[in-house]
Amino acid sequence: MSWKTSTCYECDANCGIQVELDDDDEPIRVQGPDCPRCYVQLERRNHPDRILYPLKRVGPRGSGEFERVSWDEALDTIAERLSAAKAEHGAPSVGFFAGYTKEARPQLQRLAHAFGSPNYLTESGCCFSATMVAEKVTFGYKIKTTSTVVSPKTRCHLIWSTNPRGSIPPFDTHPLVLRRPGKTLIVVDPRRTPLAEEADIHLAIRPGTDGALALGFHHLIFENGWQDQAFLDEWANGVEGFRDYVRDFTPARVAEICGIAEQDLRTAAELFATTPPAQITLSPTATVQHSNGFQNHRAVILLSAVTGNLDREGGNRFFNDKAAPKPIELFDYCRTHLPPRVGDEVYPVWTRYWPAAQSMLLPDCILDGRPQRIRALLAMGINTAMWPNSKRMERALGELDFFVATDFFHNPATRMADFVLPAATSLERPALIAYPGCAYQGELRYRRPIVAPKGEARPDGEIFLQLGVRLGMAEQFWNGDLAASWAEAAEGIPEEIRREVYDNPDGVVVYAEAIEDLVENGFMDADRLYRLRGFRTRSGKVEFDSIELREAGHDGLPIYREPAESPISTPALAVDYPLVLTSGARTKFDTHSQHNYIERMRRAIPHPLAEIHPDDAAPRGIENGDHVTISSPRGAVRFVAKVTDRIKPGVVHCTHGRNDANINELTDDRHLDPISGFPPFKSLLCQVERVG
Repeated sequence: MSWKTSTCYECDANCGIQVELDDDDEPIRVQGPDCPRCYVQLERRNHPDRILYPLKRVGPRGSGEFERVSWDEALDTIAERLSAAKAEHGAPSVGFFAGYTKEARPQLQRLAHAFGSPNYLTESGCCFSATMVAEKVTFGYKIKTTSTVVSPKTRCHLIWSTNPRGSIPPFDTHPLVLRRPGKTLIVVDPRRTPLAEEADIHLAIRPGTDGALALGFHHLIFENGWQDQAFLDEWANGVEGFRDYVRDFTPARVAEICGIAEQDLRTAAELFATTPPAQITLSPTATVQHSNGFQNHRAVILLSAVTGNLDREGGNRFFNDKAAPKPIELFDYCRTHLPPRVGDEVYPVWTRYWPAAQSMLLPDCILDGRPQRIRALLAMGINTAMWPNSKRMERALGELDFFVATDFFHNPATRMADFVLPAATSLERPALIAYPGCAYQGELRYRRPIVAPKGEARPDGEIFLQLGVRLGMAEQFWNGDLAASWAEAAEGIPEEIRREVYDNPDGVVVYAEAIEDLVENGFMDADRLYRLRGFRTRSGKVEFDSIELREAGHDGLPIYREPAESPISTPALAVDYPLVLTSGARTKFDTHSQHNYIERMRRAIPHPLAEIHPDDAAPRGIENGDHVTISSPRGAVRFVAKVTDRIKPGVVHCTHGRNDANINELTDDRHLDPISGFPPFKSLLCQVERVG
């Protein structure tokens, strides 16, 4: 028996773990955080349905009929077909998609751009990136990443549509859920989460009205003189126009829009504005997965600026870059030498900041040839459940001339593929990991595989390097050597710690230069970096009125617009679909669709659940545990009713990421956010009916 150190990759928190090996060097036990995701790694490795050999489709697309082939046959054929697509239609007609794992993104993106295609796409087309871009446009810095880090100096905490017990390891013991005596707590969430039950104020808003609520806060802050006027005078651009705009967002109007009590709004705004330092904890997706999500998020984050809580200890800190691996993705080459990416034509602000094409446009590219025609696709960890109106995406995959996927298990996407390649798990593959950490501190480590892959599985990164070799680019792809690719990436790490990154299995803590710069320039409190560097925006200030957005033809102010589907914006549609549909609340028992096959996780949540309030269930004859049909203009999907007063009346929440009940078959793929291209997963209309 022996033990080896590794990291868990059942989500991207990269928690350290210890793995026990038996006398045959087979892993038999994992010790790590008290997290159900951590414990299923061996179940994933040993699952009887895991894909262990290269597969070639022999039946119709979607039939699931495959035959086992050799790696040589698979890789040679794939290289030939990709080359043929390039010769006939041009390299940009081939897309390269990265879902999970994110670890092999550098190798896949390098393959795309070396091949000549700008169209490397990722799951970030609907996750996280919109919050980052909104923050960069407004502040020049990211703040979401650091917003979940707890400071002992915070006196008021505004938790905006995130539930740490279900979404942030270590879940039930995360500092966010361990409320400190004397700290004020405000929670914004259409669901009454355990944290909301502990809150001083719970604002259960109608999904998609986050922007209106934030503007209502701003109205009250200016009306009562609670703003940090000295900060605004020195560091704000466009604040007068913004102040004029929010005058219309009176408490009465905002309460009506959001479906909350006016007095609760007034109390919450006063608590946040007058109890400094105050911090907003943000979700990577909850505010931006709406048809007006980008501007909604801007309205929310500007609350930190208007109250002077920006980059202060106890407030919302900037995320600062630390020592990091050298980029090997060839994205600079893509920007300077390759044609526009998918999305450059439609979402130029988003693509300016995000190093990929916009994946939400992929069905349009395949089916309609807009904004570009995609004819072939090489994908890692793809599932159609990630796309709104998922059946349309499934149909699109069936229309491709050639399609290859790497994965652990089959899903609706892999069943459409011409080849499916077996992927190694995180216990079976190496990776150079750069964990972002908090405002000034991060972590680097090199994770070695602790066991050989099962069957003929290979690391995704190695597969992409081997394809690069077969495409005639052996030298550019380290002759297929994955460890060599990571070694070149490691050249970006300072030489004095590089060896330790490789040798210390627990990783190496790294720090941002910004903290040293502050101290060296006499700012001993080591916060408010803008005093030294300003704001990295067009004006050098906080952009209440964004110059960059105006130049791109958008509103510079964070204008509120109703969700594209809502009882207000589409009253005729609401006759047939009278309930607001939202989805995607996290639980610790799944990471999107990754744990569909894992029995331990399914035992925890055996059924796809639709949460519905008793006031909405009763007139429909629905009781707890009934099978129900959720329908929208896109179709209908069966769920199991969870009748609970924890969900706002008039709202239905459905679990996401399930292959047996994919809520995104019902979501809207036509009203994408005009700036980011994000879909409105979280604010639509639906009807619920009892089955039978």
